[in-house]
Amino acid sequence: MRTVRLAILGFGQRGMIYAAYAKQHAEEFVVTAITDTDPQKREIAAREYGCPVFDSYEKMLSSGVDADIIAVATQDCDHPEHAVACMEKGYDVLLEKPIANTLEGCAKIESTAKKYGRKAIVCHVLRFTPFYSAVKDVIDAGELGDIVTVSTSENVGYYHQAHSFVRGPWRNSGSSSPMILAKCCHDMDLLRWLIGKKCEKAASFGNLTYFRKENAPAGCAKYCSQCPLTDCIYKAQKIYREYPWMAKYFCNDEDDAAVQKALQGSQYDRCVFYSDNDVVDHQVSIFKFEGGITASHTMTAFSSRIYREIKVHGTKAELVGNMEDNFLELRVLGGDTKVIPIDVGHVTGNHGGGDSGLMHDLYLERNGIPVKNITYLDVSLDSHKMAFAAEKARLTEQTVDVL
Repeated sequence: MRTVRLAILGFGQRGMIYAAYAKQHAEEFVVTAITDTDPQKREIAAREYGCPVFDSYEKMLSSGVDADIIAVATQDCDHPEHAVACMEKGYDVLLEKPIANTLEGCAKIESTAKKYGRKAIVCHVLRFTPFYSAVKDVIDAGELGDIVTVSTSENVGYYHQAHSFVRGPWRNSGSSSPMILAKCCHDMDLLRWLIGKKCEKAASFGNLTYFRKENAPAGCAKYCSQCPLTDCIYKAQKIYREYPWMAKYFCNDEDDAAVQKALQGSQYDRCVFYSDNDVVDHQVSIFKFEGGITASHTMTAFSSRIYREIKVHGTKAELVGNMEDNFLELRVLGGDTKVIPIDVGHVTGNHGGGDSGLMHDLYLERNGIPVKNITYLDVSLDSHKMAFAAEKARLTEQTVDVL
């Protein structure tokens, strides 16, 4: 099989992950160009990959970059502009989720793909994890009978919420996306994929309860580096020492001294009670699918660690699992309970092996080999419509049709 030529637009965390996979699997991919507006990131890209590096997507596209597919890994609000430009120039795109932060943006990408006959593959990486692949296999084998209802939960983790959704790029729905789209579009996709039917209606409740200035402890400062309080679990200096992977959002150097210096006075140093965040810190959504199947999804910031859980109830059995623990149990109604083995021996990388799984399947797909988990725009758009409907339902406190 031939090596796939990959160009990368946006060399942040996601773009770096795809580039690293290509470097580690040179028999599958070669990185042919990288674009980023950050000069330090461009320096790293040039040093690590030795390919042409650009400071704008216009320059990359006008260069006639040699690529089979372009990974669009920029911010949500920029996806329509960037994905459309790539497809107009004749390239297929590997599109970071969400597709776009508005329905209009999603529609623009869809219409462009149809007009130019291009493919847009959406990075719903959780489909490619051994855990959710096993869930899908059990459902498809008919062991549950007919699906009646599904419940899922996403426990974001208090530190991850503080980093990404209070201080970070996805803190404000106006400048990025609502939480149900920015964080939970993975889960919307999983519900649509596992149930295998279209969603018809959505209801949702939730709000921003805790990360507000009225909940700030007495005596705290507006920046953690200036704060006299030492026992706050959200103190930025502590969080980025304990979870250094998150520091890559504001510092290109892994050295702790460099991280702490870059942190001081930045948006990531802001007190979680004095940021400009407005996205919810908890939300419960309910969905009605074709055939009367129901589903619910709970998102909460208030968990000690990051994990996802799922329960699928069928007419013959129920399936219960936890992704991060790779625990999956089939409970037959009136019968035995058995643990479903999850093969994690080959798992590498982030998202429980989903990132590497996506890239390997992309390699196969580019070589004309059918793969079952690749997400094209059609089904992915269905799950995005679920998210937009759920957010509208939350804001209006009404049941909303999923268009």
